[in-house]
Amino acid sequence: RHHPSSETFLLENFHAVDSFADVLQNLCGVYQLNLSSIAIFHDPTGGTIAFNANRALHFNVRFFHALHYNRPAAVKDCYAYWFTTLAHELAHHLVSAHNKEHGYYTESYV
Repeated sequence: RHHPSSETFLLENFHAVDSFADVLQNLCGVYQLNLSSIAIFHDPTGGTIAFNANRALHFNVRFFHALHYNRPAAVKDCYAYWFTTLAHELAHHLVSAHNKEHGYYTESYV
């Protein structure tokens, strides 16, 4: 879906996108993921923080911007949050539903 405000947000917040890319790149190193398997998107209104589609992980920069961008004191919280989010999405490679099995695999990644 194309949101008219996304283009404006991305142009005005390029540095936030770049910072988010750095965080995700570092986390890909932790999980030994290929950078081509992740993507950053912007959804200005939905509640989707991240999703997994065709074994590619997509992360909403709106949440990074709201929660972690330009907050140097919160770097540890930032990495903990996105580390866990990435683990949650990786668990969907193994289980599509949100159930006990998915919870087990998410925790195994964390």
